[in-house]
Amino acid sequence: MDKPQVNISYLKGKLTYHSEQNGLKRYLIKTKVELRNEENCTQILSIGKPNNLPIKCVLLLGETGVGKTTVVNGVINYLYGVGYHDNYRLCVKEELVSTGPATGVERMETESQTDYISMYILYYQQGMKYKCNFVVIDTPGFADTRGTQHQNNVMKHLEEFLTTDNSIDSLHCIGLVAKACTNRDFTFQKDILNEVVVLLGNNVPEITNLFATFAVEKPVVDQIVRNTGMNFIDMFDFDNGVLFAPHRLSDSVMEEDRSMLEYRWKKMQKQYGTFFTALMNAPTVSVQILKEKKLLQRSLKELKLHVEELARLLTAIETNKKKLIKYELQEERNRDWRQERRIPSKERMKVPEGFHAHNCPKCNQTCIFTYSLDKDDQKAGIIGGLAGVLGGSAAGAAGAAATNMTTSSVAAASSSGMAASIGGWVTYVLGGSVAATEVVVMAGLPLILVGGVVGITIGTVAGAACGKMIKRAYSSNFSSGRGDVCGERGCQHLISQHLTEKERIVEQVNVESMINDDMKELYDVAVSKKNDAMAKLDSGRQKVALNKRQATEDFVWIVIRTKTLTRISQGLQQVNPSELLDQVIAEIRLGHPEHIHHAIHVLNLLKKSIKMVNVSDDEDVSGNCDMVMKLMENIPHES
Repeated sequence: MDKPQVNISYLKGKLTYHSEQNGLKRYLIKTKVELRNEENCTQILSIGKPNNLPIKCVLLLGETGVGKTTVVNGVINYLYGVGYHDNYRLCVKEELVSTGPATGVERMETESQTDYISMYILYYQQGMKYKCNFVVIDTPGFADTRGTQHQNNVMKHLEEFLTTDNSIDSLHCIGLVAKACTNRDFTFQKDILNEVVVLLGNNVPEITNLFATFAVEKPVVDQIVRNTGMNFIDMFDFDNGVLFAPHRLSDSVMEEDRSMLEYRWKKMQKQYGTFFTALMNAPTVSVQILKEKKLLQRSLKELKLHVEELARLLTAIETNKKKLIKYELQEERNRDWRQERRIPSKERMKVPEGFHAHNCPKCNQTCIFTYSLDKDDQKAGIIGGLAGVLGGSAAGAAGAAATNMTTSSVAAASSSGMAASIGGWVTYVLGGSVAATEVVVMAGLPLILVGGVVGITIGTVAGAACGKMIKRAYSSNFSSGRGDVCGERGCQHLISQHLTEKERIVEQVNVESMINDDMKELYDVAVSKKNDAMAKLDSGRQKVALNKRQATEDFVWIVIRTKTLTRISQGLQQVNPSELLDQVIAEIRLGHPEHIHHAIHVLNLLKKSIKMVNVSDDEDVSGNCDMVMKLMENIPHES
């Protein structure tokens, strides 16, 4: 590969050898990719070192095959001072997608060879013709064989490109490129220009120029174009056919032809010179208006989406609130799905030896539980003796520890202590009603007299006394005062009808759990659905708060951008934010019936807060949103 032999010092190291034909070498200028968006088919390429000099921007539009990219190359060669007699030409890489058998991609002549919108930034370098930076935007061809959809995509991508933050702020020239050597009526160029007018505004014709490529008779073409009714400032004859003409001509080529090529080159250079002189003094068309319009439309679209989502969430909250109430009631109604039933039962239990029970067969209960009447004196003495020994021993021990107590104190202590316990035991076993004080009285006197030494004797005496008391208690159970009627535990039957048995009838209560399967199922469903409704309510409230904020931010930007449009267009673009909100309301009325009233309520609240937005400080979006959010608090979480 040959090293570049270009005599332009500021391009040293920035060129790549491409090819050579008939003594003319082509070098590709190395560009730096500043931005590439494959989705929108756009890229920004720079040549040179950035600086703060003024920028002049040219947008090239035209049909497929008219030579827009060749115009870019012509501009580069002119600005970098390439002359006719130089044996090299400069050019940019024309295609991003390789073509040919190697890639399986073939392009027909009628298809655009430039798929990307490419913005070339030509930074000023020492030695260039104009101390200014230039931007040339090359676009894909319109009206190729891929049809209307391709053309629409080109305009869509162009609009997206011009409204990005990395794009330009103003245009100084719109160049409509056309092959003036062909017979045509230029209607298509007029249609393209009309689309650009819609895009950028009515002052587009003030910076529009017609670039006629290849051989042309300017007066004839100028008249043809103006007859179409297309408005433009001037027409430039860029005979770019001579740009890459062979540098070495064969001997057979006549001298007149050599002179003609050089003449055409000089004429082309003169046209470029005239164009750039006009460009340096051209008015500007602000792309900022387009950007603001685009951003305004985007904000309106996002506002509509967020308000509709907010309305949907509010409707969902209402629905879930009703579900919550429904399932809370269902839960309460079926809370008693488990019920307990107390089932009384009676069982017979054997009594200890020497005891018996008086059972009423009609009441099926044990009325009296006592000892046997056989040899009652002997058994009473034995039982009483046993009780006396135990009680007397305890009383004697207590007396030994309290010798100095008074008689009344001993009696009281015995009554409330061990004697009471013995009395209770005797009562339980014999079924009688022996008082604890009776034991104390009988055991207490000897206790005082002899103390702890004669405790066993006291027990014997107390035992005899207990035997008598038990016998008396038993007799009292069948006292003649109530006749032959039992009277125990509500029994009104005759005692003579009772049975004396060795088994007691014991009453028990069994608790049985009963489950109502239908109620349980309804209860379980209610609990599950209630919890689900509560979770959805919590989630819905959080989403409502988020969408309130998002809708508020959209609204604030709408107000700010309407005022910005009025300012930068010097009053030519006046947009009323209230009218824009009315348009959104009209669109929303066509939406889901259940959501409409919520959405309209939100938008009407926003309309009331238009005057609250401080448009003089569009940087303080957050502060403006906070003020509007206070009004938005009137939107309930649920109705």
